Amino acid sequence: MYYANRMYGNTKGANIFMITNLRKQEYLKRLMELGIPEVYQTFPKDFHVDVNGWSFVDYEETKYIDVQLTDSEVAELKEHGLLDKVHHISGNVYKVKRLRTLDIELASDSAIDAMNTLKKRFEQGEFKGQNDVIDMDALKREFAGMYRTTCTQRCPHCFNQEDDFYVRKILDGHKLLKWSDMKQILSEAKKIGLESVKFLGIGEIFKIPDLFSILDDLRQMDIKIGIFTKGTALGDDKIAKDCGYEGVETAEELVRRLSEYDNVSILLGGNSFVPEIQDRMVGCGKDGGVTSYTEKRDYALKLLVKYGFNDPAKGKRLALVAAPVTPEVSDETVVMYEWAMHRNITVITIPTMVSGKGTDELEWLLGQFETNKELISRYDESNIMTREERYVRWLADFYSDIYMSAINMGITDLDTLKKEGISGYAGAAKCQQMHNGMYIRLPGTVQECPGRCVGAEIADDIRDMCLLATWIGSKNYDRKDDCRALCAVKMKNLTGTDVKVCDCCTVYENVGSMPLELERDTLIALEQKISRGAEENV
Repeated sequence: MYYANRMYGNTKGANIFMITNLRKQEYLKRLMELGIPEVYQTFPKDFHVDVNGWSFVDYEETKYIDVQLTDSEVAELKEHGLLDKVHHISGNVYKVKRLRTLDIELASDSAIDAMNTLKKRFEQGEFKGQNDVIDMDALKREFAGMYRTTCTQRCPHCFNQEDDFYVRKILDGHKLLKWSDMKQILSEAKKIGLESVKFLGIGEIFKIPDLFSILDDLRQMDIKIGIFTKGTALGDDKIAKDCGYEGVETAEELVRRLSEYDNVSILLGGNSFVPEIQDRMVGCGKDGGVTSYTEKRDYALKLLVKYGFNDPAKGKRLALVAAPVTPEVSDETVVMYEWAMHRNITVITIPTMVSGKGTDELEWLLGQFETNKELISRYDESNIMTREERYVRWLADFYSDIYMSAINMGITDLDTLKKEGISGYAGAAKCQQMHNGMYIRLPGTVQECPGRCVGAEIADDIRDMCLLATWIGSKNYDRKDDCRALCAVKMKNLTGTDVKVCDCCTVYENVGSMPLELERDTLIALEQKISRGAEENV
């Protein structure tokens, strides 16, 4: 293949490894200073790199569930031409593919009440500018102010803040969902096999005063919950106290109380452990965002370990979320991966989440490989590649370095990777969202998954049709089990090469950061690194 040879064929005498030993030692020193002890020196054979409720190792054995449908559910399936997609057992009992996981958005009832008033305020003319022209920018600024009340940080790459999306939905008449609404949806989902949910915003879940009531409900329903958080409330006494939870005066008391819920896993922000880099990536001090974030996050991580969130006896309950990945932090992420694996902490990273305020992330990244001289010399010494080719090489180096670490630790091997394919979440279990779940957003909109873009919607509003019909009618319900797409809604053919993904996924052209070429080029780079290592050991 011309492109592959162009990128990886001429490596003799070159440093094809991404990380220099000096940089590795600098990053490792910071991590070791946290004082978190190893859990594993060597890994058990059944070691699985994921988070509780994230992937399903018993997938084949438990793929379907027998469900007693109501007459109205049967009628609705028939009305939408979906009844032939479920296997009839007898009476109203049907065999249905499980809806195993849901990504959900939550906010406090008070925040939602305020947001829901925007339509009425708009209709009353509050957001009119000169000559009675509607001032949409003023309306979006008002929503953004409300959003800021739900969060402690001002991340420039924010995954979830999409003012245009929420304002448009509210003006179209969508009432944002409260917990009582979401709880009813989860009850319906439990009937068809729901096992886990992941909280993705908006903002921080620890800004919800009724959090522990929500956790009680989920525990009673036997549903695991993965909480994505920047962790400021878990690492700062004042912020923890300001949450207003009864009996919680310090961050340690908050972490201790969370640890009592075996169904709770924490996915903690972890782009970097270099304060000047990490603080910048979360917008420290901007528009009311907290300061000294890295210090607070590091303390939160220590407390989570102290209270057993990385205890192997309870599975995988602690992760570091290194997203987005940028060239500035990618070396450190590889070091972080190996350090964390030995401490039963999963590293979740997928370059890069194209969503929220980060929807221009791909263009920004490509620009780095057009103007940054260090990156150009590192990945294209002869200066003959396009910026897209350099970007793909950086990604392949990043992924192959992480997988090289995984192979060296005995977590996987090259034959398995060739057979099963690499994961979009570098070095971790493949995301099973695409065949096992959906993403339910505050306005009721249902999307294929959080790696979203225009065209990936399943339903405009979950309240327009029963959950069962929405699930059975979704693209995810029909997606093949052997799908090799790394992240279908973020994939894009950047370099114009003829690379096939699969037959069951749509590749959306309007956005995307996960190149179609990535799996192929990662395996090429990985084979060369293994070969190079073998030569050096002779």
